[in-house]
Amino acid sequence: MRLKTRVLIIVLSSLVGLAIMGLFGLYSMRQSMMDERRAQITQLLDFADSQLKYYHGLEKSGKLSREEAQARAKEAIGSQRQGDNYFFIRTLTDDYFVWHPIPSRMGKPDDGGKQPDGRTTVQAYRDALAKSADNKAFIDLKAPKPGAQDKTVQYPKMNGALKFEPWGWMPGIGFFVDDIESRFWQQSAVFLVVAIVLLAVLATLVFKMRAVILRQLGGEPADAAESMKRIANGDLGVNIAVDKNDNDSLMASLKLMQMKLTNLTSAIQENAATLSDQVQAFDQTAKAHSEANSPETLADLLRSVKRLGKTAGILDKSIARIKL
Repeated sequence: MRLKTRVLIIVLSSLVGLAIMGLFGLYSMRQSMMDERRAQITQLLDFADSQLKYYHGLEKSGKLSREEAQARAKEAIGSQRQGDNYFFIRTLTDDYFVWHPIPSRMGKPDDGGKQPDGRTTVQAYRDALAKSADNKAFIDLKAPKPGAQDKTVQYPKMNGALKFEPWGWMPGIGFFVDDIESRFWQQSAVFLVVAIVLLAVLATLVFKMRAVILRQLGGEPADAAESMKRIANGDLGVNIAVDKNDNDSLMASLKLMQMKLTNLTSAIQENAATLSDQVQAFDQTAKAHSEANSPETLADLLRSVKRLGKTAGILDKSIARIKL
């Protein structure tokens, strides 16, 4: 694998890792805010449950009539309104409000409108409560937001409801969660900008590191390894590409080694060939001297021995240059 490819893998892996960590952090933040909103609704439902049980207890003890107990319970629960967040009380069996801060919504059927799955809001409450083990249930719905300019726009809302069977009531309260969604997307945008900046910095550092490494190597590591392997196998004719002004890189040193090995090998081969020719000449001269046994042939023999010694000395020096 080429170094360029490895660098790209490093950058992409870093980007993916950064994206995963960032998205997980954003999701955790969003989930934490949703859990806080759910805990707030649970606390309010517990308050409503305690009020209903308290006034129902007064009814059972005979201290209050049912009508008085229910009126006081509605007053206590309804007084907990904070801005656009308020309690409502429905009946468990029909679509009527027992209590609503907007009086005009009481005394007539009101199913809360259709939800995306086709059910009415009231039916969604009932289905959720039927599956609940603690008589509390949560549903996510969409509803027009008070104060919004466009009343047709539906905003995400988290609602909670409570089942109080002694009176057949279903009190509930909900909170819009579009602020959580808005904050989530704002944080996502910030994360995207930070991620891009970090990626740019990381890419710059990595590519600079790549340039330094390539400058020290003088080429791709794979090319250097292949050239060294071929030289080790005796192929001194391998083409090693080196930049014009490159004298210090690994590839430049490898090319210099190739040139010296080529020169040394050529010298050894040349001297070995000369020595072989001189050995043959010596054999002929020695044969001639043994046949003639004259001073002239002896002189020729001595000169042949001298040439052999000189060539052997040169060959020995060439071989001595190779350090084992």
